[in-house]
Amino acid sequence: MKQHLVEFVHIRVQEGQEEEFLASRPGAVAAVQAAIPGFVAAPVIAKGEDGLWTDVWIYDSVEQAEAANAKAANMPEFGRMAAVSEVVSIDMAWTPVP
Repeated sequence: MKQHLVEFVHIRVQEGQEEEFLASRPGAVAAVQAAIPGFVAAPVIAKGEDGLWTDVWIYDSVEQAEAANAKAANMPEFGRMAAVSEVVSIDMAWTPVP
């Protein structure tokens, strides 16, 4: 059965920076899409009751997720989003592909 890796990235956004964080996300997603062939989608971002955001990123494999994370530091679009936020943790899971 084919599966995709799903990253649940838990993020703390700096106070007063949520608008900038959300405005910068489409550029970060587009940059990853252009640089990582195994990137599938980043379909959901949601804010929890604890104030943390969960950003969902989907890849074909662990290797592609790792490549995206390694290259993100050199992507200005991703840097814009990272400048106003902090990754607290990343959970990974597998989802079946129909």
